[in-house]
Amino acid sequence: MNVAFIACPQALLTGITLPVEMFYAASRHSMRRRNQTPLSVQILAEQEGPQLLTGGLKLVADATFAEAVQPDLIFIPPMWGTPWPVLAESQSLQRWLVEQYRRGARLAATGTGVGHLAMSGLLDRKVATTHWYYLERFRRRFPKVTFEGHHFVTHQDGLYCAGSINAQTDLVLFLIEQTFGEEALALVERQFMHELKRTFSTPYYEPGGAVHHDEEISMVQSWVRQNLSADVTLEQMAKLMQQSTRNFSRRFRQATSESPMAYVLRLRLERACELLRDTNLTVAEVGELCGFHNHAYFGRCFRQKLSLTPGDYRKVVRSKVFAAG
Repeated sequence: MNVAFIACPQALLTGITLPVEMFYAASRHSMRRRNQTPLSVQILAEQEGPQLLTGGLKLVADATFAEAVQPDLIFIPPMWGTPWPVLAESQSLQRWLVEQYRRGARLAATGTGVGHLAMSGLLDRKVATTHWYYLERFRRRFPKVTFEGHHFVTHQDGLYCAGSINAQTDLVLFLIEQTFGEEALALVERQFMHELKRTFSTPYYEPGGAVHHDEEISMVQSWVRQNLSADVTLEQMAKLMQQSTRNFSRRFRQATSESPMAYVLRLRLERACELLRDTNLTVAEVGELCGFHNHAYFGRCFRQKLSLTPGDYRKVVRSKVFAAG
């Protein structure tokens, strides 16, 4: 996999270095387990050599846009301060982004870096987001773009937008799971996520609603998130939509690509990780709050997902002992 990072003026270095480290950890793990092709990272700019970024920090660009090896995924970092001069002076970057997108590359922009996608025209008649401070100004300046203010991450047709560095972290985790699988995702979460608190469990937005186009399924998902500690059953969810369990299950899978009960389990485990990391509740209390009323079942599900017991997970994230990749 070939991932390119854009070193543009005023770029926040964290918007480049953190995803590089996360992708590297996932790639290294996958290479050891599956003998996959190693990750290739390119730092690109208008000119080769040291690039002056925010705070006087310098990052060395490997190549110019014209010299770049065809990337599979391109990250455009957020910018510090007012973005308008940089956006106006970056037409060569914006033309290059259009060309790469037409060749099949996926593009991911964070914060005001989303402006490069908007300036290029790629976001016209598409959903996007940006940093909350600039949201209304972006809406006025780019009226053809549908800026979504209630979600931290958006996606449409291979164009990903994250509102902030923390939202970018969740987006990177999503892309890592898609690229390298759940095992690599679990490793990266153990190594990085105790440093960056995730404040939302469903940040993604795609046209028509959260993650998918089925509004009624989104309402059921919202109900599930509000009732995780209760005994959520397939029959209850189907009743909310006044459908048989068979028809509801088929419709839910069509919308989300997972079964209703797999969705419930995933949300419960995500919530359990947050509580284990951020509270002093006992493991049993965490299980109860997340809907696992059988302690042994909680431990078994947790180990299957994260390859650790709940107690060991708490020790790892609190002691900052990184699991070996």
